[in-house]
Amino acid sequence: MLRSLLILLFAASLLAAERPAVDHAAYTAALKDFRKGTSKSIDALKKADASAAVRLAAVDDVRERLVDEPTSPLTGEVAALLGSTDVETAKLLLSALAEAKASGATAQVAALASNPQSPLRVPAALALAEIGGAKAVPLLASLAKDEALAENIQDALVKVAGPGVTDAFVAGISDTKADVSARSALIKAAVGRNLRSVAGALCVAVKEEPMRLECQKALLKLAQPSDLAALRDAEKAVTNETTKGALGRLIKKLEGVK
Repeated sequence: MLRSLLILLFAASLLAAERPAVDHAAYTAALKDFRKGTSKSIDALKKADASAAVRLAAVDDVRERLVDEPTSPLTGEVAALLGSTDVETAKLLLSALAEAKASGATAQVAALASNPQSPLRVPAALALAEIGGAKAVPLLASLAKDEALAENIQDALVKVAGPGVTDAFVAGISDTKADVSARSALIKAAVGRNLRSVAGALCVAVKEEPMRLECQKALLKLAQPSDLAALRDAEKAVTNETTKGALGRLIKKLEGVK
């Protein structure tokens, strides 16, 4: 909980620091024009020579419109700008997409988060957690192998929400073809979310030596009496004596739970 709060504060402070000091009168006038429909904010953002005041007003107008209609065509237009506009504006647009939970931008945001050369990797990963839902889970997990992003990705996986997210966690943990770092990130995030429904997948994955320790630790926190059959099967299958002992003690503990 504390880690998630810290990363949210970090993201907020990062974005706040990048809002430029602009001519307030020019900003107000431009925002008024955008709201009245005299001119379109998305068109202003496409202009390389737009002033800082107009650009910031355009971002704020886009943010309001996205929140009101996150599935409108505007989402696609904003997503298309992410790779072509300046970094500061792109970060503000990512924040706007995240606030609106504009899932239509998932592919473009994921592409930025996956690009090791992009200065937008971290804000894109954080935005992806807000807008991507179940689709974001495997994409975020795949980024965990990058040590520079690992902690941010962990926090993003803890907070990602939406229909199908639990199933996505189970599928990712169970995917024997996935990178160990991705599966481990999902397991750690499942513990952070207290996602007990992944215990069955953990009982299977614990039999794999590369996954054994992470699964063992997670099972001690997530397993329930309903998982006893799978736990007994796992205890018989593992050859590591430390893990076998830990599972045996866990089984006895759960057997005593009424």
